[in-house]
Amino acid sequence: MYDVQMPKFGMTMESGEISEWFVREGDKVTKGQALCEISSEKITNSLECYTNGTIEKILVEEGEEANIGDVIAIIKED
Repeated sequence: MYDVQMPKFGMTMESGEISEWFVREGDKVTKGQALCEISSEKITNSLECYTNGTIEKILVEEGEEANIGDVIAIIKED
């Protein structure tokens, strides 16, 4: 299992909001694939996948906010 964590895109970023998920639970994903779009006070950026596998669980839904380092999704690695 691989925990997808809320990344820190900027020096002052403390939390981010999931603007849009590009994947759903059960979807196959590959390293480098964009998983979601994250917005903070100053920036909007896409989060890339760091492993190959299947989206096991999405823990933070679109429109919800999470702190840096919080687990936002779980990937079952191949």
